Amino acid sequence: MTSLVRHLPLIFAVLVIVAMQFETRGRPSAADAKQFHIEAAKVIEAIPSKFDSWEGVDIPVPASAQALLRPNAMLSRRYTNNKSGEQVSMMLVQCRDTRDMAGHYPPICYPGLGWVERERGKVDLDVGGRAIQAMRYEFDQRLFDEYKTLVVYNFFAVPGQGLPIDMAAIRQAGSEYASRPFGAAQIQVVFARRRPEVEEKSLVESLLAPLGPALDVLSNPEWRRR
Repeated sequence: MTSLVRHLPLIFAVLVIVAMQFETRGRPSAADAKQFHIEAAKVIEAIPSKFDSWEGVDIPVPASAQALLRPNAMLSRRYTNNKSGEQVSMMLVQCRDTRDMAGHYPPICYPGLGWVERERGKVDLDVGGRAIQAMRYEFDQRLFDEYKTLVVYNFFAVPGQGLPIDMAAIRQAGSEYASRPFGAAQIQVVFARRRPEVEEKSLVESLLAPLGPALDVLSNPEWRRR
């Protein structure tokens, strides 16, 4: 009995190690998420540059931004409406690790470039029959006697969390071992001026319509169960 008592600390330590190995073995790894990231890159690459009355031109992404985000796939494109002449920018970036997305969103990035946030609010969108909520931001910038405005519609896509609109959901996913290897995506639609609410929403919904297959893949919770 005395010998058993003497060895209890060692037995307990072994049991803890075994339990830890069992628990960590069930966590998804980067290898488990490899196929997801392959599929994510495919659907993002497949987003058309021409559809309906829109025609897009790819915009180079600064190397500094790519180094910060370390994207698995990225779309940066300026669309022009051939009928109305409207120009709108769209950005979609998808990272392999959710933590790479943390902190990189309009309230942080645009003020860092000299823009002042004036307004923000949630907007409900109907994108091809899919209900999507986005966060709408307004930013202003004054350069000498020139006054500029940006309107940004922003939301995220995270496997298992759907399409959140705030950074809190991204930070939560980054803190969870089950979510982290699957990363996160961020989608932005950017206007260079304000428009009437109905007109603005209609333009955003029209531009986001071709993203349906990509959003299905990027937010699908089944990837985390495979």
